[in-house]
Amino acid sequence: MYNKNMKIAYVITGLGIGGAEKVTVNIANHISRLDNNVMIIYLVGENLNQKNIDTSIKTYGINMKKNPASFFICLIKVWKILKDFKPDIVHGQMFHANIFIRILRLFAKIPKLISTEHNSYIGGDFRMFLYRTTDFLSDLNTNVSQEATNYFVKRKAFSAKKSRTVYNGIDLEKFKLNPQARQKIRQQYKIDDDDFVFLNVGRLVPAKDHRTLIEAFAMGAWYKKTPKLMVVGYGELRSDLENLAKERDLSDKIIFAGKQDNIVDYYSAADCFVLSSSWEGFGIVVVEAMVCKLPVVATDAGGVREVLNDDSFIIPVKDSQRLKDKMLYVMELNKEQRDQLGKKNIKTAQRYDINIISNNWLKIYQQH
Repeated sequence: MYNKNMKIAYVITGLGIGGAEKVTVNIANHISRLDNNVMIIYLVGENLNQKNIDTSIKTYGINMKKNPASFFICLIKVWKILKDFKPDIVHGQMFHANIFIRILRLFAKIPKLISTEHNSYIGGDFRMFLYRTTDFLSDLNTNVSQEATNYFVKRKAFSAKKSRTVYNGIDLEKFKLNPQARQKIRQQYKIDDDDFVFLNVGRLVPAKDHRTLIEAFAMGAWYKKTPKLMVVGYGELRSDLENLAKERDLSDKIIFAGKQDNIVDYYSAADCFVLSSSWEGFGIVVVEAMVCKLPVVATDAGGVREVLNDDSFIIPVKDSQRLKDKMLYVMELNKEQRDQLGKKNIKTAQRYDINIISNNWLKIYQQH
């Protein structure tokens, strides 16, 4: 049994729509539901997750700007919030929040401080230097994959003696196949019942490398089947990617669906999930697709290999030829074979269940 009624303050850089933000909100909700007092402090931007945050959790937006005066003022703001809250644990999430809260600890009482990163790629050597020089201010450092943890320890950004891997937690109950949604989405986008649909979910930004995905799809020798590629997400590269699809004469086969809240319906409508990222921290969408019983083809980006746990469906990053070959392989499997892959993926995904991960965090909060 673990002590309940702990006070835990999550401090995160922002509350946008990224994977790290989603995971932090999910963990905060579940920790709160286990009879703990939880708050979330976000440093910049708007709270785009308010509807997903339990009403029992207080959220504070600090509105920090990119100048030293604002940084100092925000340190005082957060110090006052924490002084009133009296947390047992302060849990930083992402680079800016981690450095911010470490600096705050130089003059504010923080009983236990945990720093969590969500990637191995954090933007350059200077950020690694800042982690290294402030490491003494953190009681525990975590990352979301063993690959990323090892990388930080190797770069001496995190000290080995107080670093560990804690996988992201996913609310698996929200991701289950829905036959009615499959039919609805396919009708909406004029996809025939016999069409094979490859699905990609992610922001349209360089890290997700949709260009390699589109090039792989363009070179596919698809034989008698007529596949479609559905890309769900939005971002700065949308017009460029739409132009690339047009250049490859694929405008009628590649569907840019934009940002969608009912994402499980799109998993339901697909036959195979494809991740083409050049780097990832964990690969939350991979787990979501696995829970929805989809075969998954993914690039060897960050912790994705650990998440998928099947090297036969991992291909090198930026290799459109190998990506095409593996996509073609999955498409040529019969339905029974794809179902077997889907069942195996569901079983693998169970280790990322939000309830298991939340209990792991409670153990950590008790120990440190």
